[in-house]
Amino acid sequence: MKFVTPEFKLDAFNCPLCGAYSHMTWMQLNGDHIRTDYYQAMCSRCRDPSLWRTTEHTYNTLLGGRIDNKAELIFPDNGFAGLPADDMPEDVKKCYLEASRIFSRSPRGAAALLRLGLQKLCKHLGGNGENINTDIRKLAADNIIPPLVVKVADTVRIAGNNAVHPGEMSDEDFDCVASKLFDLLNFIVKKGISEPKELNALYSLTPEKPREAAEAKDAKSK
Repeated sequence: MKFVTPEFKLDAFNCPLCGAYSHMTWMQLNGDHIRTDYYQAMCSRCRDPSLWRTTEHTYNTLLGGRIDNKAELIFPDNGFAGLPADDMPEDVKKCYLEASRIFSRSPRGAAALLRLGLQKLCKHLGGNGENINTDIRKLAADNIIPPLVVKVADTVRIAGNNAVHPGEMSDEDFDCVASKLFDLLNFIVKKGISEPKELNALYSLTPEKPREAAEAKDAKSK
């Protein structure tokens, strides 16, 4: 299912706490009959609330006074991207989570962190970890990742470079591009780590003699 980014007063999105797509119940937090700037969105799946702070409101006496139009997610602070894949290496996950925490404030910084995460992920998959362009093409040529990933990964490399050194991408591009890079890292982990692990586990469950015969046949074909 496509990741639905948390948004103020949206009826349903991917919970920033449990990651599940679920219905949200919104409630403004008040104290001693005083209206505050804070809301909570209760997840129907995990029953835990995220906390939001209003950033923009208007006044309309016909509709009951103040109307809160926008708010920022303040807890947890990593809710603007899907959860990292279970098999994501820890050093890559560190970059991923840090990028998620700063994305709403600095898409440019998030893009640079995700590029660093991709660089580290390439090394885990067999690249030298020094040149993303070279590594990603080698991984595609070796069928570790689908060839189409090369085109998408180029976006990470370009965005990451320009996030540090001004180039062809405009500032407006970073918000759009960086938000897609989280999905790209998770996809590469799925194709390069998770699926091979699942296939190896399935292969290990096959009968021993047919497995030995298949391995012998493979050895002769090399």
